[in-house]
Amino acid sequence: MSQEAVPVAPYSRRERLRIATIQEIKDVAREFLVQDGPGNVTIRAIAREMGMTAPAVYRYFTSRDELIQAIRRDIFGEMGGHLRAVIEAIPERDPAVELLASGRALRRWAIEHPHEFGLILGPWGPSEGRQAGQAEREASWAFGSLFAGLISELWRTRGFPAPDPDSLDPELVAQLTALRQEYQVELPVEALAIMVRCWVRLYGVISMDALGHLAFALPNGDAFFERELQDLAAVLGIEEFYAADQPVAR
Repeated sequence: MSQEAVPVAPYSRRERLRIATIQEIKDVAREFLVQDGPGNVTIRAIAREMGMTAPAVYRYFTSRDELIQAIRRDIFGEMGGHLRAVIEAIPERDPAVELLASGRALRRWAIEHPHEFGLILGPWGPSEGRQAGQAEREASWAFGSLFAGLISELWRTRGFPAPDPDSLDPELVAQLTALRQEYQVELPVEALAIMVRCWVRLYGVISMDALGHLAFALPNGDAFFERELQDLAAVLGIEEFYAADQPVAR
């Protein structure tokens, strides 16, 4: 007489409790982050909110910095997941269309989550001059590779204007070559130079807007962002795919 196999729980009760506590610590830290910024995220405050002692919290995270790193990894994952969902919902699978939609989606997410954006791509991270750890760099590249992949596909399928490699400063060529090798980006250095240029420009205008640094001149940055996005489309030779009537951030 055969007996049905008894399913084995993937985690013990103690392990499940530990996982739940770690998640609760990160959730409380995230609430403090959203309320008042990263300066409000302290082990002592988190312990008080959870009804724990600070030494008890340190059993799950050995330092505040380790906790911040864990939150940063989570946020990179959430933001990347949001952008991938936006891309997958586009009926027309074209890198030009997806790239422009991704730029708008990133700005929308940043404006809706300014403290989270500030922690991963703004002035609050990495904190106190700390260099990002390997796991954190991998999380950030999982996000960054989304844009790199779209630019690479655009180069492969359509191409875009790029400078003569001989016109680039040798030091810049060396840096771009190292970047290409480290992250295995399938672009020649001249195309990679354009990719970095576009990312810096997109990231810069989104950061200024989401973190409130444009408000002194532009209470609403929609029109300014759209103009910058249209200019980037022209740089990449995809201005024909730009449509000013697309949904904006607010």
